[in-house]
Amino acid sequence: MTGALDLLAAPAEQLERRLGPAGDPANPYGFAAAARRDDAGAHPDELAAALRAAGFHLDYLPAELGGTFGSFDRSLLLVRAAARRDLNAMPATMFSITAATCVRLHGSPAQQAQVAALLQAGDAVAFALSEAEHGSDLLANTTRLLPDPAGPGYRLTGEKWMVGLGQRCAAAYVVARTGERGPGAFTAVLLDLPGAGPGLDRGAPVPAGGMRGIDFAHLRFDGLPVAEEQIVGRPGEALEIAVKAQQVVRLMSTAGSLGCADTALRLTLGFAAGRRTGRAVLLDTPYQRRELAVASAALLAADAVALAAARGIHAAPEQFSVWGCAAKHVVAEAVEDAIARCGATLATRSVLRAEGPGGGLFQKLQRDAALVRVVDTSTLANLRSFSAQLPALAKAAAGEDDDRGRTVFALDAPLPPYDPARLDLNARGRDLATGTLGAVAGPAVAALGEAGAPAVAALADRLHAALRALPAEVAAARPGIELVDLAERFAWLQAAACCLQLWWHSRHLPLYGQKPGSAGWLGACLGYLLARADGRPPRRDADLLAPALDTVLDLTAAGRMYAAAPAALA
Repeated sequence: MTGALDLLAAPAEQLERRLGPAGDPANPYGFAAAARRDDAGAHPDELAAALRAAGFHLDYLPAELGGTFGSFDRSLLLVRAAARRDLNAMPATMFSITAATCVRLHGSPAQQAQVAALLQAGDAVAFALSEAEHGSDLLANTTRLLPDPAGPGYRLTGEKWMVGLGQRCAAAYVVARTGERGPGAFTAVLLDLPGAGPGLDRGAPVPAGGMRGIDFAHLRFDGLPVAEEQIVGRPGEALEIAVKAQQVVRLMSTAGSLGCADTALRLTLGFAAGRRTGRAVLLDTPYQRRELAVASAALLAADAVALAAARGIHAAPEQFSVWGCAAKHVVAEAVEDAIARCGATLATRSVLRAEGPGGGLFQKLQRDAALVRVVDTSTLANLRSFSAQLPALAKAAAGEDDDRGRTVFALDAPLPPYDPARLDLNARGRDLATGTLGAVAGPAVAALGEAGAPAVAALADRLHAALRALPAEVAAARPGIELVDLAERFAWLQAAACCLQLWWHSRHLPLYGQKPGSAGWLGACLGYLLARADGRPPRRDADLLAPALDTVLDLTAAGRMYAAAPAALA
């Protein structure tokens, strides 16, 4: 690799060296240990302790609050290095990111200091927003914060559903109703739970199919006393702040999805390379090679999309009401596809609890990835959240925006500091990835043709045409399901735009371990993403997707992560 990619990968590589080889059966931070914990439903205490000792749990906190956060592109790879071993590393050490972001956005200096001190000590601050009866319909939530009729302060009554680390958290950021109608009817409180008294019931642990051993709880409040100083920010602003904070959570959740897919594909390729069927090695049979090429293309595309989003939140955080949702959708869906194709290759070995690649780990990867897919919101709610913005987004697609495109997609370009105060609830028709594509598409198509990649050039041209046609599609769509379907199409097209922009602006770098300017990975990603945008089976473009498998096999042989900045694995 070269300088810029080395810098991106450095934190992940340091953590890899600290945790040791993941494939070592005796390594308490490896695959075998993760499978044993999953089978027993045990919390990853030893792994979490090792990560806290490395400062991993403070990576999302800024330096002024005692954290080690630098940039989201580095954090993405760092978290992925832990998640590829055991996704439970993320909730065990980083579930406080939502609450911490909320308090950072509108908490008092004393509240920010309180949260920072808890996190530095290794404690957790829970985020309590959802309610079982209302799901993603947050405006219908009924947990109430009312003035205490007996004196100063307030009383909190109601129940919050599936609160992560709800059994063990030291504090909780709770969004409660203080008004009657609209998004301005909700206020936040920061509760100290160990001293809460009888007004709090954490209930029994709530088991989930994925992330086994991570505790969820339904927090019940029965007239819990709340002091004035526990109110966070201004009355009525909590729901807006919570929705903004979840944009960051969606971005970081992609690291968990990618970690699961990285290990699933690595285990599967190892099995397929060593398994014979008749006289042929399984990896060399046409059907399995095609399926693994699709899985590889899905993973490489998901990586490019997540990396672009991780850099984009620095350059254009005001666009993340759309960008964050689109990236989360594409990464989660592509990872689900990749893992499913790996499972088809492993066949019976994908369902064995103790035998086969990873000693039962594959089932854990499937279940964990499924939970990440919906942990912050449902797939439908995610798409619906930005479908109303499509008319404005479509009009601006494939036009010319600003010079921040190079900042995001040139991996050696310095990023501006992350400013969470610029997060917004509406992108106002701006999307950097698609909006700047008009200035990139023509030169990129020409360069691909000159580089001897006419098929990839044709895909880039197809993408540009699809974005130019999007306004007419949106104008003809009826509100409701048709607009949501187009939101999904936009997400896949935006992902393809990210891949083309990444290649164009970083073609001087050895992305995915390939020679600078190599277009094989790009063709595979575009082929996969455009097929998904059109609702076609990606394997129909098997020839276009084949280079993705070659790229992944090269990275496997080199002992590196399946990433544009491929960190060396222990």
